Amino acid sequence: MEVKNNPAGRLHDLLRVAQDQPANEPARKAWAVVFGVDVGDNAALLQMLADLIGLVSETKKSIERIEDVDHLIYLKPFRRIEEFLSQVNLEASWAQWKNQLDEPTLYGLQFAADKLSRVSGCTSIAEEDIDGIREELEQFVTSILQSDLPQGMKALFLRNLEAIRHALLAYRVRGVEGLEDELERAIGSLVLHKEEIPPEGDKSQTRTFWERFFTFVDRINKAVTLTHTANEIAGPMMQNISHILGK
Repeated sequence: MEVKNNPAGRLHDLLRVAQDQPANEPARKAWAVVFGVDVGDNAALLQMLADLIGLVSETKKSIERIEDVDHLIYLKPFRRIEEFLSQVNLEASWAQWKNQLDEPTLYGLQFAADKLSRVSGCTSIAEEDIDGIREELEQFVTSILQSDLPQGMKALFLRNLEAIRHALLAYRVRGVEGLEDELERAIGSLVLHKEEIPPEGDKSQTRTFWERFFTFVDRINKAVTLTHTANEIAGPMMQNISHILGK
């Protein structure tokens, strides 16, 4: 599923997948399909539901910022959507959720998505690029776990990579903005530990992992930057990375 470049489009597509789930399934299984997570992962399911609720709020705010539309008409679908998301029982029958998603609600979201797509100023990251970044992340995590790095350093890398992993998992909900937020947070977090980075030319394992981490961040940053038709964020971020590494 192509991830839309605006919150209304992402919300519509997720709710459309939700509407297509069999009514006799438990809500847990339906949401697992919608979000692409393991049906038994309670933490991931609840976090993704929280992200979805946040997407509803983001979509409403985006619509309210549009100047040349009737906001009452464009916001009409949200009464049902908010009622739909007011339930949190993952063990209930999906029918209790599904019955609240009707065609007029989803149709109304399509109008908002079309309008917002014209003013978003960005495109989307190709699905194969997201898959490639996920694969690289998992390989990196495995390398860290198998390394001889001090436990504190391992924890630092893994904490930041886990946050990026969730942003990738939640990409279909949070979009490019979610990845941008995590990139900025990860860089900010590691800046606090820049004194622990061995100097340039050091051949230690620690220096190698620092460079590998920032190479990985650079890859994501380039993918994000390509989605922007107006904003250019790669330059300042990579300057910061080079400064942190002492290059």
